[in-house]
Amino acid sequence: MSDRSPLRSPFVEAMGAELLEWAEGRVRWGITLGPQHTNPGGIMHGGVVAALLDEAVAGAITSLRGQEAVPSDPHLLLEMNVSFLSAARPGERLEVEGWVLRMGRQVAFAEAEARRLPGGQLVAKGRFTFLLPARRD
Repeated sequence: MSDRSPLRSPFVEAMGAELLEWAEGRVRWGITLGPQHTNPGGIMHGGVVAALLDEAVAGAITSLRGQEAVPSDPHLLLEMNVSFLSAARPGERLEVEGWVLRMGRQVAFAEAEARRLPGGQLVAKGRFTFLLPARRD
């Protein structure tokens, strides 16, 4: 684990997710799905998993940039592509992991996966591009 602590995410906390791992360039969240996470069809709403994938990669980027940079110069999502590969239902446990593929001076590329536990079946996979604003020190 990094010696840098993660930024608190009120949005993810409101969804009921908990931070499992905070490492250099990698973040893992866990969540047990409830009825509040479903669409009218009774399966997990795609926006829930997309938001968790986004939070995982944003946290992974923060772990490399340093959390002190984020309040004044936050990284900004430019592109998000999510493939939904299987449905998840209330009562199921998901683990969402995000990692940085490459981080330059102005742009970062990252990926994330959501997997059903136990077993690790892939539920969704995402690719992300972020803008890294120049620091205003």
